[in-house]
Amino acid sequence: MTAAASAQDPGAGLDDRDDPARLAALHDYVDVSGPPPVELQAVVRLATRLTGLPNAVVNIIDEQYQRQLAAEGFDRGISARSDSMCYYALGFGGLVHAPDARRDVRWAAHPWVDGTLGTVRSYAAAPLLTPDHLALGTLCVFDDTHPQELTETQRADLADLADLVVSIFDRERRARHLSAREEALVHARADADTARALQTALLPHALPSTDRVTLTSRYLPGTDGAQIGGDFFDGIRTERAFVVVMGDVQGHNAAAAALMGRVRTAVRAYVSEGHDLSAALERTNRLMQSFDNDLFATCCLLSLDEATGEVEVASAGHPAPLLFAPGPLRTLDVDPGPPLGVDPEATFPMTRHRLSGSARVLLYTDGVVEWPRSADGGEQALENALDAHAASPAQTVADRVLVPAHRTKNDDAAVLVLDYSGPDPALRETRLELPADVLAVRAARDHLRTTLADWDLGAAADEAELVVSELVTNAVLHTGSSATLTLRHDVDEHLLCVGVEDGSTQHPQPRESGEEATGGRGMHIVQMVADRWWVAPRGDGKTVWAGLLVA
Repeated sequence: MTAAASAQDPGAGLDDRDDPARLAALHDYVDVSGPPPVELQAVVRLATRLTGLPNAVVNIIDEQYQRQLAAEGFDRGISARSDSMCYYALGFGGLVHAPDARRDVRWAAHPWVDGTLGTVRSYAAAPLLTPDHLALGTLCVFDDTHPQELTETQRADLADLADLVVSIFDRERRARHLSAREEALVHARADADTARALQTALLPHALPSTDRVTLTSRYLPGTDGAQIGGDFFDGIRTERAFVVVMGDVQGHNAAAAALMGRVRTAVRAYVSEGHDLSAALERTNRLMQSFDNDLFATCCLLSLDEATGEVEVASAGHPAPLLFAPGPLRTLDVDPGPPLGVDPEATFPMTRHRLSGSARVLLYTDGVVEWPRSADGGEQALENALDAHAASPAQTVADRVLVPAHRTKNDDAAVLVLDYSGPDPALRETRLELPADVLAVRAARDHLRTTLADWDLGAAADEAELVVSELVTNAVLHTGSSATLTLRHDVDEHLLCVGVEDGSTQHPQPRESGEEATGGRGMHIVQMVADRWWVAPRGDGKTVWAGLLVA
């Protein structure tokens, strides 16, 4: 505020606290950090010739300063906007002209007129207005010594030159935006290449295969650019099974990708150590509680015993696998626990299935079905694709399943097609769940006698019954858990294997017992009767096996 204007005076200047749009436009149109456009110097020279006034300047008015971008007749500089005649001129609106500022009540007491800072006599200023009528500053002309009346034509010329200044600013602004977009595109492409390299590094470079099992995978990023997804898959061969992993970490960023790598590594480690599917998920879930993030992950594990066709499935909030050939499509039912990282005490029950012949199984992430719905929905589209291409090569199946996701790319999508040629025809197997009490021994014996009769192995029943009795008794008495009896006959090897699974990790120790001992004879008897015996760890439990040669 100056002596020339009161608080109620419309010429009191702009109040930028109430005009953020003008300041935003100013910083968009004018780059004060770089040199001014060279054409501005020609504009101020022309302004002096057209108006006959010796001094001309292009000013912009920001939050604090009046910045002179080009000047004719004096050296340009920067001054406080509170002292600026142009700052107050913008408050009047439109082109402002004072033929003799000393005699103009608007300016007579201004410090650039009364001698405090200068002695401006004749003054005219045209606002620099954007197409949205936002004032960036002024193009002004003035004379320090003589008053002068500008003609209507001269005032019009000054206004036209002000429009030309804004056009120059606009051209420079568009060039900066184009350069910024091109630079951003270069960075985005580089980031995308880095993201793809990271994604590729985190996913398996090759999946295992055997004579009976092959895996075909597809991964489709859900977003363009540098976004990294959290979908993952894996295949792991263990001593007893072929394990397939499919998972999805929440989010599409580097944090999600990093967590995906840690979860996949943890699951692989626990499965490779011999833990069953439930224990592998439980341990991974507890491990995630120590990670410094709020993300969660879904995961489905499928374990296939290639020789027998036995399938175990466990899920942490993930879609169940689909069995789609041969025969009608059906879900391999699973009782899912919550996603990993949600509940530290969560459990993940296993369900068992059996593939009696050749089969195809699909594991997938929700990006395969969660896209803008067609009339029959994403799940129905998936079923239709599997029904239509069930007999096609696995690569065709995987590609056709991803067609809808390719169109939208709303989310990452991953699929695994598991092809299984069927159980070993020379291998027969049965399983029986046993109660956690003494009745388990009788049930196991009865099942053994019936099974060996069916397999025409009755001659081995007595020795096998002795082994079964001791193994089941140990499981029930010493672990207090339920047990599972597995009978497996390898026809070519003439080998009958008896396995009893329980919920204890403690391994039995055969030892000779004296006549006064009350225990310890069980495993010693098994050791004497069986041709060999061994223990297979299974997460929180184990399976004790004994092998007997049969005719």
